[in-house]
Amino acid sequence: MNRLVAVLASLVIAATLIDAQETPADNWLEVIAAIERASIEGSAKALKSAREDLLHRASSLAVRDRAPLVQYAIAYTAWRMASLSRVPGNERDALLDDGVARLQAVIKANPRDAEALALLSGLYALQIGRSPLKAIVLGSRISGTLDRATDVEPNNPRVALQAGISALHTPSAFGGGTNQAERLLRRSLELFAQEPFDRPWPNWGRVDAHAWLGQVLVRKGDRVGARAEYDRALALSPNAGWVRNVLLPALERGKR
Repeated sequence: MNRLVAVLASLVIAATLIDAQETPADNWLEVIAAIERASIEGSAKALKSAREDLLHRASSLAVRDRAPLVQYAIAYTAWRMASLSRVPGNERDALLDDGVARLQAVIKANPRDAEALALLSGLYALQIGRSPLKAIVLGSRISGTLDRATDVEPNNPRVALQAGISALHTPSAFGGGTNQAERLLRRSLELFAQEPFDRPWPNWGRVDAHAWLGQVLVRKGDRVGARAEYDRALALSPNAGWVRNVLLPALERGKR
């Protein structure tokens, strides 16, 4: 069993071992395991189901100091779902608006929440993808939130990941480009190598980093390197739907 699948399995097992007298909030591990499983598979249906379950349980899950993390998790499902082309456009817009509002509230309460800042930049980027004219306003917000996140947690792999994704979609004249994206994504992978697989959630992003680095290498003409990154992603998670069903077929079509 590969390591990432093992971590997901351990989350599910841990959730089932919780004593029946514990509070409903202890279903957190079960909920997160379902979200991550659906995210890796790239299943819009499973993600929607996991999100609805999270929303249904949100109040009971938000015990002690977990309330900001629950809001982050809801925004995370929005980011994942809005990245899927199979989700209707109007639904994606609503998800993005909801996710942005939740993360802005989290950051207002704690301006030094690097995870929330980094994810917020990803939601802004998807909003630009839905409406390019929004780049006039949101472009500076993306760079601002990423700068703040980097200042707070310079060694957070998800911060570097979002910065790398952003750089790939930013012209080199404005500080982006494939070289900058490659540097940041390789940096994120170095940081992921230092992060324990069983770190408390959020600990997602390893598969994403390999997948995005592969896309950067495709753009740079390094198809062999891209294939190696996709293979590394699948070694971590054989059920990575985006890699297996989208990126690899596109790479193979490019050979012909």
